[in-house]
Amino acid sequence: MYFDLVADRGMNYTLNRALGDGAATSRIERARVLAPKLTDFDAWSEIWLAEARRAEQREQWLDAAHYYHNAEFYLPAGEVRNGLYDDFQRVFAKGMEGVGGYERIEVPYEGNSLPGYRLTARLERATLIAHGGYDSFIEEWYPFVAPLTEAGITVIAFDGPGQGGALRRGVYLTHAWEKPAKAVIDHFGLDEVEWIGASCGGYMALRAAAFEPRIKRVISFPASYWGLDMLLRQATPGQDHRLLSLFLAGERDAVEALVAQQCDPTINANTNFAWAVTQGKHITGTTTAYELMQNLATHSLEGILHRVKQDVLITEGENDHLFPISRLQRVISELACARTVSARVFTAREGAEQHCQVGGSAVAREEFLSWLSRYSPALPKTPAMAMA
Repeated sequence: MYFDLVADRGMNYTLNRALGDGAATSRIERARVLAPKLTDFDAWSEIWLAEARRAEQREQWLDAAHYYHNAEFYLPAGEVRNGLYDDFQRVFAKGMEGVGGYERIEVPYEGNSLPGYRLTARLERATLIAHGGYDSFIEEWYPFVAPLTEAGITVIAFDGPGQGGALRRGVYLTHAWEKPAKAVIDHFGLDEVEWIGASCGGYMALRAAAFEPRIKRVISFPASYWGLDMLLRQATPGQDHRLLSLFLAGERDAVEALVAQQCDPTINANTNFAWAVTQGKHITGTTTAYELMQNLATHSLEGILHRVKQDVLITEGENDHLFPISRLQRVISELACARTVSARVFTAREGAEQHCQVGGSAVAREEFLSWLSRYSPALPKTPAMAMA
């Protein structure tokens, strides 16, 4: 279930991420009360920080974790945001104490490490490696991936460069996702794995599959082709083309001026543009809009999809507000050497039309399990259970 509680589409989507498809009743109740006060990014952060502290005092650890995540979500890089991430981690750990089958992991990576967790299936038939994309913490995905263990899938979920705990340790975003992929697969000594990347992780998953043959089946959730696609889509009509032209021409000062203009809510009512810039600087370690665009431009599937030889599932939501659904066809057409290519567009009729199927994630999970059972020889052709 997806709730329309805040007029701003971006903030409303972010609000829904913590509501568990309508199952997190305590959070839904608080969201309804607080929604009218969520008028801008400053109010958003202040309100959710206060709510996080109240939930923590009541020892509602997982609610508090979601609220701390909300509180830091729209903030610029810096100590305040880092401190709120630490608060998130602290209360999430308390909330997971005593949860069976939940094992924290650390994967060595370029002199640092990538944190995450492993959920071991009792009757293990396959291993799925999962990660997010531009803004999620891997802990946020626990409710989505945990039920997969009941179908015999062991899940290894991690924060890669530029994400969650890895970012907190100074490991910034990389376009070369085959590097963290190799690190995780090597660390666990795996010969073959299933792979899923969510949001911008859809690009990362396909990039990893192009260079890592131990990935046998890959889910791009949704299809993400170029690192600048999301940012450009949030600009006002016509200004996306202007911004791209200025960037490609190397007009640094003009790019900075136009980005500043597009971040002004009196000019661009779509606050996702300002968020994408702030978040992008945070995860890349860049300080200017031009440097951010230089970094994101390297995140491209152009010229590499022919290297993907695996079974591939690519998805999209028909009302995705972040990624252009038109990219789906380009990805399909360039996967010329893949063993198989399946595509799935989730619809409003199913209640799964939003980005990453927020509000209807169980529909997506059931689809993924069904697809894996068709193409993975280790999994039964008929799923062992219905994913609720």
